[in-house]
Amino acid sequence: MNTKISRLRAEGAVAEMDRRWQAEYADRYNASRLWLPDPVEISGDHPEGVAVFLKLANGARFGDITIRRESGFYDQIAVDFEGEPIDDVDRMQIGDVGEDAVLLDTASGRVMIYCYSYFDYDWDTGILIECEDLPELIATVALGSRYPEIRGPKSEQASPWWEEDPWYRYLREIGMAD
Repeated sequence: MNTKISRLRAEGAVAEMDRRWQAEYADRYNASRLWLPDPVEISGDHPEGVAVFLKLANGARFGDITIRRESGFYDQIAVDFEGEPIDDVDRMQIGDVGEDAVLLDTASGRVMIYCYSYFDYDWDTGILIECEDLPELIATVALGSRYPEIRGPKSEQASPWWEEDPWYRYLREIGMAD
């Protein structure tokens, strides 16, 4: 994660994605597909992976994945189709993927992308992606080849939307994704 974020900064990726947004796809998206603010002094007690990320950036947008600023984190419960908690894990919502949530297990540091409306798709679970920590999610999903999985299993998608997604195209262009 550190290397990839440093590379984005060194290559001027924020300015390049902003330029592309204005020139090519502003009619499809409300903002550039990359937002990477400066790091901050950490104010809360967070698992190591979150602390490492906040030392690199106080929030970020990588395509459809938004990691909120530290001040925007809040407690959240992952619920099933009946509105019941899926387990007794204490979680914090630290980001979003559209209407879905990026949830952090506050004890273990594990991170998941959770789809609250998974039952609308006849999926068995709302857990779309689960990673050991935030750095893994950033490195392999937000800045990697697993990005197409953010909307559920690729095999369940109606079309390969990721092929036209400007962020995923950029990741492939610079060699961060296959």
